[in-house]
Amino acid sequence: MIPPAGRLYWICQAAGWGSFLAYVLIAYLATNPVYQPWDIASITFFNGVVCPVLTHRLRAWMHAHGWMQLPARQLWWRCAVFAIGSAFVLTGTVALGIIVTSSAPSPVPVQAIAGIFAGFLWALAGWLTIYYVVHVRRRRDALQVELHMAAHEAELRALRAQINPHFLFNCLNSLRHLIGVSPDRAQAMVTSLADLLRYSLDADRRDLAPLSAELRMVDEYLGLERVRFEERLRVERVVDPAALAVLVPTMLLQSLVDNAIKHGIAELVQGGVVRVEATVTNDHLTLRVRNTGALKPAPDRAGQGLQNARDRLRLLYGGAASLSLKDADGMTEALVRIPVTRGAAAQPV
Repeated sequence: MIPPAGRLYWICQAAGWGSFLAYVLIAYLATNPVYQPWDIASITFFNGVVCPVLTHRLRAWMHAHGWMQLPARQLWWRCAVFAIGSAFVLTGTVALGIIVTSSAPSPVPVQAIAGIFAGFLWALAGWLTIYYVVHVRRRRDALQVELHMAAHEAELRALRAQINPHFLFNCLNSLRHLIGVSPDRAQAMVTSLADLLRYSLDADRRDLAPLSAELRMVDEYLGLERVRFEERLRVERVVDPAALAVLVPTMLLQSLVDNAIKHGIAELVQGGVVRVEATVTNDHLTLRVRNTGALKPAPDRAGQGLQNARDRLRLLYGGAASLSLKDADGMTEALVRIPVTRGAAAQPV
């Protein structure tokens, strides 16, 4: 899709090529006390008309053929071919015009040809570089805004999903029971709930966190859920030490564990197991959250959390990350793969 050329683009196009035209004219007049009308006309025409039209058409071609989505190493040679080829054609046209309009046709000096070619090449290469840098920066800024908006909404939804009135109601009921029979456990539960709330609110300020921090938060959450489910909830965890420092989207792992409990363990009279696995292979982190029970179609809006997680992964990693949900050996498995990005040193969990 070719984006519309806005006002800023046309201002930059006019200012850039206008400045280059002025520079070439001044340089020509300063080095040629006796100048030819054709020279002035050709400089004005090629630098003030042909080059702006050529680069504007190039812009449309680049967007129509997906050049701006290519990696830099694939893009640079395409731009180099265009700049060199265009400079060669423009130089040949100017040289031909000089020969045709000259009263005594003679070969154009090689030095003059080289100077004309270098000027066109410099101008076109400069235009390509500036346009690419500006485009990348604007695209990055737009993506960052979109990412922050999506992350903010995702974290708020995750907070509502895990610390919603129903969850708080269950915690308070458990606390009321524990205060009389086990004050120490009740105190520990209040501390865990406060830590979970603090972490959830803190996560609103960042996109990524070390897996070690996310695992500690998940432990707090599971500790609260064990009070409610008691022996019905069993937890297993297998974590590669190399995975602890890998940065992961905040609240992602907790939302997967919450989904496993809400749509798996909570619906089984006998309860079951929630198993968390994290491994690093080939510069990718693999997270698996398994729970007892077969995968069932998500009713109504039950799948909103998973879709939200997929949207965040897309914004953070493009097509390099994935999230899938499937049956695996009689259990439901959520599988996440993301590129390895390491943060601060991991702490023991």
